[in-house]
Amino acid sequence: MADPAGDVDADPDEPGRRTAARNRRARSPAAVGAVLRAVAVSVLGVLPAFLVGALAVQIRADLQVGLGLFGLAAATLFAVSGGLARPAGRLVQRLGSRRGAALAAALATTSLTVIALAGSPAALMAGLAVGGLGNAVAQPSANAVVSELVTEQRLGVAFGIKQSSIPAATLLGGLAVPGVALVFGWRWAVACAVGLAVVLLLASLTGRDAGRRAGAPRDPRAPRAPDRGLPRGGLVVLTVGGFLGSAAATPTGVFLVDSAVAAGIDAGPAGLLFAGCSVLGLVVRIGYGLLVDRHPTRSAYLFIANLLAAGTAGYVLLAAGPVPAFVAGGVLAYGAGWAWTGLLHFAVIRDNRDAAASVTGFVQTGLSLGAASGPLLFGVVAQTWSYSAAWLTAAALSLAGAVTVRVSRRMVRRSRGLPVSRLPGRRRRATAAPDLTAPT
Repeated sequence: MADPAGDVDADPDEPGRRTAARNRRARSPAAVGAVLRAVAVSVLGVLPAFLVGALAVQIRADLQVGLGLFGLAAATLFAVSGGLARPAGRLVQRLGSRRGAALAAALATTSLTVIALAGSPAALMAGLAVGGLGNAVAQPSANAVVSELVTEQRLGVAFGIKQSSIPAATLLGGLAVPGVALVFGWRWAVACAVGLAVVLLLASLTGRDAGRRAGAPRDPRAPRAPDRGLPRGGLVVLTVGGFLGSAAATPTGVFLVDSAVAAGIDAGPAGLLFAGCSVLGLVVRIGYGLLVDRHPTRSAYLFIANLLAAGTAGYVLLAAGPVPAFVAGGVLAYGAGWAWTGLLHFAVIRDNRDAAASVTGFVQTGLSLGAASGPLLFGVVAQTWSYSAAWLTAAALSLAGAVTVRVSRRMVRRSRGLPVSRLPGRRRRATAAPDLTAPT
């Protein structure tokens, strides 16, 4: 099978990665529990936004919200999350992952309750703002527990499963349309989500802390590659690439159903398309995680850039208009253009295991602000011109994100004294030892 990441990225400071890949350790119950808890917390963090997106047709009709204002409402959660991502990451680093998860669940419960009772666009935005605070806490909490308890050899698949929270949230939203919203109304669909949030809140309050607090001593027997860090410039450019890719992808979870209806698909089938694409997104994220674990010397950054480039084609198909092209575009957008976020978390946390929550807060700033500005820009363009123009805008953003991630990868390699470009298969000359203390 061809290498999905593209060029080889066999850094000389990783002599044990191939050996570690061959000597995989058995899954521990603690690691499995950590991943499941991370998924649940992450789903709750983004569920308010994507549930509202799936129920867009019913909510817009009930609250009389235009496309532009609806895009602003959907952007509220991610704007608040992006603005508070770094301080939330530092807070979770101090509290520990279990208390962070309980706080995130409490905020998600409050958010969904306010949304279910919303009688105006302002109330809807207020509920999503609370959800943004919950998401700012949820993501570093989930990443911290994965980093604490999952071994190096399974980190990729762990983050693939953890980042499947986004398509899982959109799946719940898609199923809520024909299953609840079209029968009982959209408020009852949100009320069901409140019940899920309460269950996780109770589980977080009664469970034991599975992970260690930040700064606590680590088990010296646990094998772990050294923290190499990321140069600040490369981390900033990578965050910009995440911003662009997220701005392109997030409107898919907010506007796909409404756009499908505009393309000639009935509301029920549109919701099922949304759910089907969500299942695809969930499966491929886990699959991509397995691939990077099996190829630990390959570049995750190039993999991310290639997926963003493939997603560009999906957005172009969504803009084409005919129903078959729209369906194909949705599949490609979910299967590639929105399937790279787990790889991004994996790449940066693999180099910063001891500060997972903090580095997550840095990168999450770009992802969340992109997720905020994307639906807002998309809604304005769609209302001013058309859905086709909005999807073409998403395609341009995705392509720009692919280029930016490649630039970041070159900066990281250059900081470590590694070649920045090489044809696949060509043997590399010996290089100087990389800088393992590069600032993050």
